[in-house]
Amino acid sequence: MTTFVKSQEIFRGDVAYRIVRPMENDAVQLENVATGQLSIHQHRDLLEEYRRGYLRVALARQYEGGKQNGKSGSPLDMSHLTELAQIQTRRRVAYLIELEKKEAFGSTQEQLCKAISEVSAALGDPSPPHRTTVLRWRRKYVIAQCDAHALFSRLDMRGGKDQSRLQPEVEAIIHEKIETVFLARKTGSAEEVHNAVFLELQKANTTRIETEWLRVPALRTIQRRIGQVSAYDRALARFGPKEAERRFLFRGPSRRVSRILELVEIDHTPVDIIVADEGGVAIGRPVITVVFDRFSRCALGFSLSLAGHGTHAVFEAIRHALLPKTYIETLYPDLDLQWECHGWFERILMDNGREFHARAVVDALLNLGITSEYAASRDPDDKPFVERFLQTLNYSFIHRLPGTTLAKIHQRVGFKAEEEACITLEQLNRLIHVWILSVYHLRPHVGLNGRPPIEVWRESAEAFPPRLKYNADDLDIELAEIAESALQHYGIDLNTFRYASPALAQLYRLLPQKSKVQVKWPGHDVGYIWVWDALEKTYIKVDNTDQGYAGLTLLQAKAVKAAIAKNPDYQQTRAEASAILREEAAEAEQSKELKARKRAARMGNKTAKNENREQEEPVPASPRPEAARPQTEPEDSGPLEAFDMESIGESRGV
Repeated sequence: MTTFVKSQEIFRGDVAYRIVRPMENDAVQLENVATGQLSIHQHRDLLEEYRRGYLRVALARQYEGGKQNGKSGSPLDMSHLTELAQIQTRRRVAYLIELEKKEAFGSTQEQLCKAISEVSAALGDPSPPHRTTVLRWRRKYVIAQCDAHALFSRLDMRGGKDQSRLQPEVEAIIHEKIETVFLARKTGSAEEVHNAVFLELQKANTTRIETEWLRVPALRTIQRRIGQVSAYDRALARFGPKEAERRFLFRGPSRRVSRILELVEIDHTPVDIIVADEGGVAIGRPVITVVFDRFSRCALGFSLSLAGHGTHAVFEAIRHALLPKTYIETLYPDLDLQWECHGWFERILMDNGREFHARAVVDALLNLGITSEYAASRDPDDKPFVERFLQTLNYSFIHRLPGTTLAKIHQRVGFKAEEEACITLEQLNRLIHVWILSVYHLRPHVGLNGRPPIEVWRESAEAFPPRLKYNADDLDIELAEIAESALQHYGIDLNTFRYASPALAQLYRLLPQKSKVQVKWPGHDVGYIWVWDALEKTYIKVDNTDQGYAGLTLLQAKAVKAAIAKNPDYQQTRAEASAILREEAAEAEQSKELKARKRAARMGNKTAKNENREQEEPVPASPRPEAARPQTEPEDSGPLEAFDMESIGESRGV
């Protein structure tokens, strides 16, 4: 007995064979479909190959040559059929089963018709099939060796489905114009393709007699043909090969981490809101820089600023992420909030922004023992978690506040964000604290299997406690701009300012002539710099010789110098730099142009830095007095008034 039948197709490996005939001694003769070579194999050997998966049987149907009206045979399973075809298939099977039970086949025509009527009544079929239809179903079933696939209905193949009714010449012209008009431009349209097809057919018809003219297809036909263009080809035409590959590249799981602070991500984005000053006048959109832990999905720290997103924002966000957030209890005593996330992380993943590639940022991270990594260019999926957090911050929270700009320009219909702006930068900083600590960290996260981020942080922190490697004073030194400057007998010239001190003069006496020293200068205060003493292996704090600029940022100091050069009255009255700055900023803030008010905000260095710093008494000096940076306590303006986020979203006012 043989399992294989004549003319059956099988595959041994990747080679197709046809069963020629079963032979004596339990052998089977095979023919190579490609070469026609005959070979003889033992039946048990073929069965063993089938069991191991080396031999595979072809799925082609064995009834009516595997073809139906010149079309492909039955589909592999019911899911490939339309809903109507599935109903019809089940109907055929039900009739044949019931008629087999009644032994109606082989009886007279009258008996078969009577049996069909009884089955239709039992099935509730109002339109029973004709006797010849049932016999045709059974004939196909028997020819297919009782394979139920032979009963599959192919109603979906009726009417020339998926077949063009246009002339071949017209179809070719349509495809050509789709390639040359629609896919060759960044903004092609179906109307342009239709016009091009029309002109091409008119030109072709000039060489034909009237009875053989090519008919112009309708616009809807062109739209259907364009709809059949693959998504990849459309992206390739619109955005180029690099972007098309990025969009359709397979995305596996993101890089895995096993503990908190193993890998963090940093990024910044404009906040979708316009903030106002204390007088309720709109001054601009702040930029938020966030440091985000990949393992726990917790926000480690952020920097909120109206002064842009340069290295100063990166430094402030990193500082906020590394140090404990004990200031919250002092700054917001009316809120029961705790921010447990802090500590030294091992690696930080950044994008390719100019500020992240700055030498000061890279060297500062290396000095702090942190490895810098950069995401792939033009690939937001390489650091997706911080990107998603920033989107959630804007869409789930900021868009509910008064003064929001929303995400897209076309959504800003019926209102002007600057007219509704009423939240100050300090109030926005408070609200972001509340949202992160009482909403985002506590709600279930899909990427954490429904667990809140703070719960994952606490669990991992028990096994891998966060570490504090540097003192806060030393951290301020490291998170500063870096430069190399010549050491002169009068001090150091840097950023158009002169810095001198007795310790620096002593260093000048000990170093060789024309020596250069490494300098770190904080961008938020031009009143002092840190000079590296290569002999004592420590930093020396050197003050600006003009203490009138103490406490000013470099941008503010340059603005004051420009104002003094422009207005001789400042020179004659010897006005203080801070007073000049306040006067210039106040004048810009009173401008009717939002652009001028934004410039005033940058000049005023409006950031949430002082809010997010420690509010306690200054700590004692570190063991290295030369490297210690005095703690400058901001003026205590008292806790901000409580903010009800829901009432803000409803009334759109403070």
